Formats: sequence, structure tokens, C-alpha cells
Amino acid sequence: MGRRLFSCLGKVSSSSRVQGKNNGTVVDSSAATCPDGPVLVELFSSQGCATSSEAELFLSRLVRGDYQLDAPVLVLSYHVDNMGGKDPYASSKWKVRQKAYVQALKIDDMFIPRVVVQGRAHCPANEEHALLSTIASAPRFPAPKFK
Repeated sequence: MGRRLFSCLGKVSSSSRVQGKNNGTVVDSSAATCPDGPVLVELFSSQGCATSSEAELFLSRLVRGDYQLDAPVLVLSYHVDNMGGKDPYASSKWKVRQKAYVQALKIDDMFIPRVVVQGRAHCPANEEHALLSTIASAPRFPAPKFK
């Protein structure tokens, strides 16, 4: 998986590095060597939720490459404090992010575990088939090419 992600960013030889002020600049993404970038999957879960551990295990297998997907996948995991229990990884920032997705995607509830794919689609994180089909149908964007 990592090899596919980095191949989208292109290879830069030591002789093609730019010195000075231009380091770290982004080139027009249409000129990228790989036309499609990774699919972003955001997981909202909690230690207080009985089904969140199942969803986290599924997503770890997804990242490990157990599923043959056409696109590289980038997974971010946010622990939210919706359940009221003590979760040492929970942050109110992640709850605000989840609430913003609930409003933007017109979702009825703040259900966890939930995934948001590319910021445009959502599904329960523990429904394997639904998540895989959501990832497969997600819009893809060109990865930036760095100088």
C-alpha cells in the first residue's frame, strides 16, 4: 500500500531538487505522474462503543492491504467522546469534526463507528461490504507533484 501511495507522488532524483525559496512548492496536479490520488477514509469511533473495536480491526486490515483495491487508501482515526465513558484518545475536536460531517452530509445521527470517505460519502464502519463499495465508488483526485 505504501509503495502505491508514494509512487503517485512521483520520483525525485537528487539532481532535480530545487534549492532556495522554491523548496516544498507544489506543481500543478494535472502534471502528476499518477492520475489518481489516494482515497481518504476517516473513522469516528470510541473505546466506549462495543462495535468500534471491530471497525478498527477491519480498517487496520484495509490499511495492511488485505483487500485488493484499485486505489491506495489513507485512513485517519478519530476517537470521539459521544459515549460518555472515559476514552483516553477522545478529543472534543473530533466530535466537532464529526458534527460538521453530520450537518454537511445531512446525516440523521452521530452514530459510531462511522466512516466518511473523501469527505463526501459515509457508511457504518463495521459493514465491510458497504465500506468497500463506498471506497470503490469514491471520486479520485490527482495527487500533487512536489518540486
